[in-house]
Amino acid sequence: MTTRSFAGVGRSINRDGATAGREAAREAMGALEGRAPSIVLVFATAGHDQEALVRGVREATKGAPLVGCSAEGIVTRHGSEEVTHAATVAVIASDEMWFETFSVPGFVDDPAGAARALSSMIATRGRDDGALLALFPDGIGGDCRELLETLEATLPAPLRIVGGTAGDLLRFERTWQYEGDRVLHGGLSALLIGGAVEPEVLVTHGCDLVGSQRVVTQAQGGWMERIDDRPAWSFFQEYLADGTDTLEAMHVAHLLVAEKVGGDEVGIDDFTVRVPVRLDATRGALYFQAGLRAGTRVQLAVRNPEKVCARAVAAAREIAARRGAKPLLVLDLECAGRGALLFGHETTPRLIAPVQREFDDRVPWVGAHTYGEIAPVAGRTWFHNYTAVLCALYPRTR
Repeated sequence: MTTRSFAGVGRSINRDGATAGREAAREAMGALEGRAPSIVLVFATAGHDQEALVRGVREATKGAPLVGCSAEGIVTRHGSEEVTHAATVAVIASDEMWFETFSVPGFVDDPAGAARALSSMIATRGRDDGALLALFPDGIGGDCRELLETLEATLPAPLRIVGGTAGDLLRFERTWQYEGDRVLHGGLSALLIGGAVEPEVLVTHGCDLVGSQRVVTQAQGGWMERIDDRPAWSFFQEYLADGTDTLEAMHVAHLLVAEKVGGDEVGIDDFTVRVPVRLDATRGALYFQAGLRAGTRVQLAVRNPEKVCARAVAAAREIAARRGAKPLLVLDLECAGRGALLFGHETTPRLIAPVQREFDDRVPWVGAHTYGEIAPVAGRTWFHNYTAVLCALYPRTR
């Protein structure tokens, strides 16, 4: 017997936040055949009034549990939409899966404290059959490496962890995190899923290593200050156009630092990549959302568009073949550097549509362009940049 679970996805490009929230939510709710949603997942671009958007979704879903974050763009069956005003809403109704939502303020100021607070809240709920923890932290500040390491050390039981960091419009100024009626800035939201569900997760990138290994010789609090005893920024400037002295949005797709992850899995060549999101020109230091500690051996990497596409399709094919059944929902978290910054107006035909074709076209699809991705590799949860995380939720059969 298969679980009785239903899922739907809606989207809106209406410029009014409340209207967009209602439109996207009502479209998603149409797939539930009159059932009340057990969970609501929301991603929206930063041009919207975020509070109004969440109110609109809450109105249309009658106050059902809600979680999500702002994003640089959304990804649905309509493809990739990196515009100022776009919102997508996914809903699930299930009698045999369960969902718990959480929000923690202050992640940017105290990542380890936020992790301990989240672990404590999860322990308090007393669930013993959790299958997946999805995280949506602020995408500009906060050390995600510290967050993940503390979480794995303090969670009451091991969990598979995935997620994406909240984005804005490549301005790197402010992002938002949603839980219920709350709209946070600088915090994190989270979703714990359990019960009769079997998630399948793969993370992929399409990068090639260049040059020789270097050593981070000075780093603190997410700031990489020196590489091989040289200012980190001057090291990167060698690979940029002459005279570049500011960190701009296009650099997010070019400035890649590779770190070994200890496992050559599907789509990962034993390394993950990171990109800087802030520059301190006075010190020549670069800020990474998952700190690279002093002594870490790193190597530069360059993007390979053909590999990006080929590996994403291979990952989708791998996941689709694992269960031999149709997933309830696919969550697709794509780095902002894998969208228009890389493919221009061809993101959907070159990347998103080929990946979606590996699944039944009736499978609901929800996702976002994020500032960073979270997924396990070689038995450990990593923060990644320039990757895609595919997470397919399969109802457990019995």
